[in-house]
Amino acid sequence: MPDESPPALVAVVEDDGPSRSAIGRILQAGGFEPALFASAEAFKAATLGRAPVCLVLDVHLGGMSGIDLQRDLRRSGSALPIIITTAHRADVIRQRAEQHGCLAFLLKPFNAETLLTLLRSIGSTGLT
Repeated sequence: MPDESPPALVAVVEDDGPSRSAIGRILQAGGFEPALFASAEAFKAATLGRAPVCLVLDVHLGGMSGIDLQRDLRRSGSALPIIITTAHRADVIRQRAEQHGCLAFLLKPFNAETLLTLLRSIGSTGLT
């Protein structure tokens, strides 16, 4: 009997529409189901039918920043793996992301296969 479980859900918070769409296409091509959000606030307000295996989170967003969302999730006890993305190469951003326990820190533009490899490693290592 074939496995009919749905693809793993990956939440993406990215305020740039073309970037958000591109990440969604990468995830679909890699066998994941994307849940796309234009802001941290939209992600927080969403009711997902199931838990995502990972959150791909941009740092610089309109409204609440990605680092602030990451911090809030950790303070509320969430262990959701988070991959931080940013085009800004400031060391302080990386330090804050790592301080709040990011799984990975990807500088834009990042390689699609790098993202997919990270996501596949979550399932194989039981990080979810």
